[in-house]
Amino acid sequence: MTPRTEMEATQVLDTLGEFIAALAALAAKVPAKSFMSIPGGIRPTEEDVEKYETIVCRFRDRAGSTYRVLNQLFMDSLEAFEAGKIFDAVPPLLQAIEQLVELHKEGKICFRPTEQDRIREFQQRLEKLLPEASQPEVDLPTPETY
Repeated sequence: MTPRTEMEATQVLDTLGEFIAALAALAAKVPAKSFMSIPGGIRPTEEDVEKYETIVCRFRDRAGSTYRVLNQLFMDSLEAFEAGKIFDAVPPLLQAIEQLVELHKEGKICFRPTEQDRIREFQQRLEKLLPEASQPEVDLPTPETY
């Protein structure tokens, strides 16, 4: 039996891309002006949950010690995804990106420029899934009017 080799950085990015694609597909079903949680959530199909779960399990089985820090973040995202809480599934993936950047800075992994561009793209895609933080949830009149 040959020992398993640890995942390469590209494989980790592929995994992250799979998560983002699944979240984007579910987010597409959410009404555009839905800034607060939707009562009851928008539940993913059983097949979608199984795919997301498979990605998490596959990653956990192959991650190795370098990427072990990402396991819990991916599990947190999976739990939110299963519950249909899209906006709660995004922050753990953003934290995973931060962890990857930190591992790169520490020299534990090395991302080529094309991979760095991919990470930036993933971060932008995830941030687009979140409601606008600058948009007020309630339109209040200006303070001068009260």
